[in-house]
Amino acid sequence: MDQFGELFVSFTKSATRIETLPVYTVEEERENFEHYLAGRPLPVGRNAEWAANIRACVADGRYMGRVHIIDHTLTPYLQFEIDWYYAVNGAAGEDIRFIYREDVPDVVHTDTWLFDDTIVVDLSYDVDGRLLYINRNDHPERLEQARTAWREFHAGSFPLARLLADIRGNELAIPRN
Repeated sequence: MDQFGELFVSFTKSATRIETLPVYTVEEERENFEHYLAGRPLPVGRNAEWAANIRACVADGRYMGRVHIIDHTLTPYLQFEIDWYYAVNGAAGEDIRFIYREDVPDVVHTDTWLFDDTIVVDLSYDVDGRLLYINRNDHPERLEQARTAWREFHAGSFPLARLLADIRGNELAIPRN
């Protein structure tokens, strides 16, 4: 995990992510997710350390971006992620994008971080979205798959601002408790 974390400060050009799941079960987020579901206000300083890293990277001319696969009905978890994390990360300079499941390109892909277009880190999850393992994969074929997936996903995606406009315009279904 320390080596994985170091990649987020040592990359020189880009750190890109493909997210494939509608829900990620992260123990460190459990309390915040419950807080969110209860309708409590956003905590002051949430995600501040990650946002500071994004701002520093972007100020250095480095690109940070992600594409998250979504359905036309957002899960409560994804709404939480948008409201509590993506809003902060996007304001800090991360290029947060989405692609509808039916628009996913027909290329090999998984939950992946790609650093500097040269380092692939695949993340494996169980059916409930719990992280099973992180695998740095240096095989040239996997690197080319990850590069192709990022290019195709990015080309077919749309930005956070459009998603927020679609939510405000009621063009996306948002489950309410």
